Amino acid sequence: MVERVSKNRLRGDIQRKTEEFLSRGGQIKTHERGETAEPADKPRAKPVFVSSEPRQTRTYINDVVFALDSRKKKSTRAAPKSASKSPKRARKKIIYDDFGEPLREVWTDGESE
Repeated sequence: MVERVSKNRLRGDIQRKTEEFLSRGGQIKTHERGETAEPADKPRAKPVFVSSEPRQTRTYINDVVFALDSRKKKSTRAAPKSASKSPKRARKKIIYDDFGEPLREVWTDGESE
């Protein structure tokens, strides 16, 4: 079973091991920012995680959004005919009592609602 160790205990162990290393004559080397361990007289090695595939071109997102918006604008439907020109159709209207219960159904000509 894996023993759970607190961060404080881990810090203490690292500090103790570091002090033990230094007391045996070990040295800690410091490096300046940007300094590398690669030799200066040799060319830099090829990065490990570089893909052999050619680099893909990227699509500018504003162009994509503009294309989508323009498609939406083109698909607008024709305006519906005005109500005054269309023929009136009979509609079924339900009559309710004061308590919201349906009483009967009435067919109207569509003009009066």
